[in-house]
Amino acid sequence: MNRFDFITPFYNSRHNRESLIQGIDSILAAKSLSARAIPFSCDKPPIEWFPKIIGGSRHALLINENEGVQLFELTHSFKDGDEEKKESGRFFIYEHPKYEKVYVALTIESSDFFRRVLLPFIQGLYPTVIMTFITHKKLRNLLDEFQATNQFTDLIITRASQRLRFEEEGKHKKVMPIVSWPDMDLTEAFNWVYQNNGWFQSLQFEVRKNSTRIAEISFTRQGIVRTNHIFSKVFEAFVLPVCKTIHENIEIFGHRSRRENSDLHAKPLVIDFGEEQFSEISENAKFIQAMRQLKTASVSVLHGNPYIHMSVIDYYDGSTFDLWVLNSNHLVIVPQMKGSISAIKRLINHVFDTYAEGEIKDYAEATK
Repeated sequence: MNRFDFITPFYNSRHNRESLIQGIDSILAAKSLSARAIPFSCDKPPIEWFPKIIGGSRHALLINENEGVQLFELTHSFKDGDEEKKESGRFFIYEHPKYEKVYVALTIESSDFFRRVLLPFIQGLYPTVIMTFITHKKLRNLLDEFQATNQFTDLIITRASQRLRFEEEGKHKKVMPIVSWPDMDLTEAFNWVYQNNGWFQSLQFEVRKNSTRIAEISFTRQGIVRTNHIFSKVFEAFVLPVCKTIHENIEIFGHRSRRENSDLHAKPLVIDFGEEQFSEISENAKFIQAMRQLKTASVSVLHGNPYIHMSVIDYYDGSTFDLWVLNSNHLVIVPQMKGSISAIKRLINHVFDTYAEGEIKDYAEATK
């Protein structure tokens, strides 16, 4: 008996935003597949430049477009020994209806296509394409809201990749990766990571309602999402909030360069750690050592005690920053003549990863 082909009609339809999400929902309900989403930002719509990318081993072909949705075929050409091979699959671009410059790449293709073709394609467009970072606190809030809104009884972590900031005796902070399958509930897992001064790089968890297993979902610090069921609920609970975070980052990181202002005045940012982070002078040395691990920029320490003053020059695009710690809970970031969005993101991401997380604010707001 021939099984009904759900995939071909799905790809042949000219989806709009709503029908795309509903269609993926239906496909996952009928087939043993997973859907994956990569939220990102770029200045120009992907439809205008993805098909024009030349060079490299991956090439995107536009198949169709309709009302904020485009379908592409992506082909990866590679060598296996002396043999030339190709691997192809399809993905959608979902243009966010509200946030300009924010998009989502969506696919129901195999994990091999995602891992070897689509994800490297998107990542390879950096820094033209920028993804985001989700703080430990934000991740916990998203999971709690997802569980409460949908009245799921349990979210059980089945696999986690976490990074622990730790200190060896007499040495500076390091970031230690750990992969585990703890089968912990959310509260236990997040408390354990917090107590060990860490953060989750990725989480895989089961969604349960009483004794019924509803879905398996994974979510990374970069905002990449995978699920094998209830896609519309996952899209609403995780993908759209990540899009909002990307938009907020664009808004607060943008137009910080002195040269964008007629009088060349500075427009600083603040990381508010929300506690007496620098209450002890010894903390200065820990922060300085963490910053010296930054591989994408040159870091010069101009003053380290009793206050901190550092200069940072980004290797990617030449953006420059002064960093100041003048009180116990704020890090002030002052972009100089050039301070691009991607360079600011790299800098703040490094602080969050290797030292501590905080809330990003405009200097004027933080010092009211």
